[in-house]
Amino acid sequence: MGAPDITTTGMLFSSAAAIISLIILTLFKVNLKKEVLVTFIRMTVQLLLVGLYLEVMFNLNSPVINSLYIIVMIVAADYTILRSSGFNSSLFFYTLPAYLISIVSVLLFYTVFVFRPENFFDARYIIPVAGMLLGNSMTRTVVTLERFYSSIKRENDTYLSYLSMGATTKEAAIPFFKRAYKAGMAPSLANYAAIGLISLPGMMTGQILGGSDPMIAVKYQLAIIFAIFAATEISTVLALIFSMKKGLKSNGMLNNGIFKG
Repeated sequence: MGAPDITTTGMLFSSAAAIISLIILTLFKVNLKKEVLVTFIRMTVQLLLVGLYLEVMFNLNSPVINSLYIIVMIVAADYTILRSSGFNSSLFFYTLPAYLISIVSVLLFYTVFVFRPENFFDARYIIPVAGMLLGNSMTRTVVTLERFYSSIKRENDTYLSYLSMGATTKEAAIPFFKRAYKAGMAPSLANYAAIGLISLPGMMTGQILGGSDPMIAVKYQLAIIFAIFAATEISTVLALIFSMKKGLKSNGMLNNGIFKG
């Protein structure tokens, strides 16, 4: 049994969230009303278009189209991550392999050994799962990449002192690598620690609302969390390592040409 459909009236009532925000912004004279409206309108249009597109894709369920769509998602994610982290496109082809390797390998592993759909390339499995893996990997990688290079830039004297004392580029970068990695992981760990006790994850809640048995929903949610954790770990480490080939020059110096502006 699927979830009951939400009527147009119900959807209009659900948009009250935006109205509440606009009222608060007006009362406190915060100049963000335009940004809030544009964000909500853009999000709604994008999701409606994706919904229509996915309906077509689910009906076609072509392995080739599904695979190409996931590649397009990864390419778009890489571009978005660099832009959000304050970098220009010069790092694009250095970080792209990190997401291709992490998302494809984790997706293949969980599809084969965990979800085991009748159709290996079933769009109802691989596209939503790939989207969740990418979305979470983006959040983690944005924080880690930005922290790593901004720390080296901000503490350049410390970094150069490591190099001047005979440290290799890798040895000099390790302290910054560790701090950036820890900073990226901390929010994820805090979020995972609260799951079940303070919050119920979106996927689990959606399955329960859709009529699934709670324990089945829990199993799927746990599997997805483990998959997300694996994908974010792999993509973050590889993105840092691969980006250093461009972000740090052959003599170990920071390449300021990777930053926007």
